[in-house]
Amino acid sequence: MMYDNPGQQLDELHLFFKGEKAYRMAIVDSIKDGRPYIKFYGEDTPSLKPYKYLQSYIPTVTDKVLLARIGKSYVILGKVV
Repeated sequence: MMYDNPGQQLDELHLFFKGEKAYRMAIVDSIKDGRPYIKFYGEDTPSLKPYKYLQSYIPTVTDKVLLARIGKSYVILGKVV
């Protein structure tokens, strides 16, 4: 990527290493009312909220899933095999 100044590159690196990640991995911990609750890699407790997922994916408990950051939350893109 081309930067206009060194500060832009530092800002981007800061977001990459310190900011919210664009993608995260998780495991489907449970499913309630058709909505998956997940446990992010590196965390000990499952999420307290259900996550949305793409129509092409059917969640199953213990699935390893890839999530993409959309706004202030994440959406499950699908199962990683």
